[in-house]
Amino acid sequence: MSTPKVVSLSELAGRVDIEPGYHVELPDTDHLVIVAGANYPAAATRYDHPNVAARQDKVFYTRAYWPDGRKKWFQHAGRDFYFVIPRGKIGLVFKKGYSYVPVVINGQTFRLNVSGGTFDGWTDSVRQQAHVGIAFTKKTLDVLAQVALPPVEARGKVPLELVGLADRDAANFVELVAGHVCRSRLAEGHKLLLHEGWSYEGSRGPFVVTSKHKARRYYIAKGHSTFRAAYTSIDWTDTAAVNGFVVDGPAQENRIGSVVPYVDPYAKAV
Repeated sequence: MSTPKVVSLSELAGRVDIEPGYHVELPDTDHLVIVAGANYPAAATRYDHPNVAARQDKVFYTRAYWPDGRKKWFQHAGRDFYFVIPRGKIGLVFKKGYSYVPVVINGQTFRLNVSGGTFDGWTDSVRQQAHVGIAFTKKTLDVLAQVALPPVEARGKVPLELVGLADRDAANFVELVAGHVCRSRLAEGHKLLLHEGWSYEGSRGPFVVTSKHKARRYYIAKGHSTFRAAYTSIDWTDTAAVNGFVVDGPAQENRIGSVVPYVDPYAKAV
């Protein structure tokens, strides 16, 4: 199989015909904002570089398919990193992507998450801001940072406004991070509490942890008697608080633009 050709975006414009029936529509901009995510508790979430334009904590959603066709969604606490990259530093790979357009940046292949639709075949539309995935390492984030503009140069070249998380999403983020903290630190003698809607002997707790099964996703806890507290039943936020474990809330930093609070689009105007 022949290697697909790669052409710099600086040499391309508008709709690009990749092959019969498949096209890529490119934005009319000199720079793209490439967004890459890292998952907690990986060290990459603490990544920084002079060429990072912005950082924002959020909840990522992924899905998996079982052999019988069923679909299951998963949630991950993560951090997005924003890089402003000149068009000439990005190469379009002439290969079908179907909502994931392959590109080469600084010698490494990435897939832009884009929108697509049927028009004279299939067309994937690349916007000025494109996400390239989550679970990135520090090494891979460096690949993007090395060719990105520093904030002082990027400011004014692209619009970039971050929107804070809704209260429910911020609470969900804290719960997910608290789960990582508790599962790494909770030990015999610590306390745990159950989620609202869960109880043992009519109580959410706190219950005293007596042991943790090394391979199973539960703790042995004690009320009037001992019981298994499954991970899914534990309120990680309250458990972290009752044990004095510090859990930071979601953070955001925009070095080239603003951060505005979330506004519920369905809220009634006062």
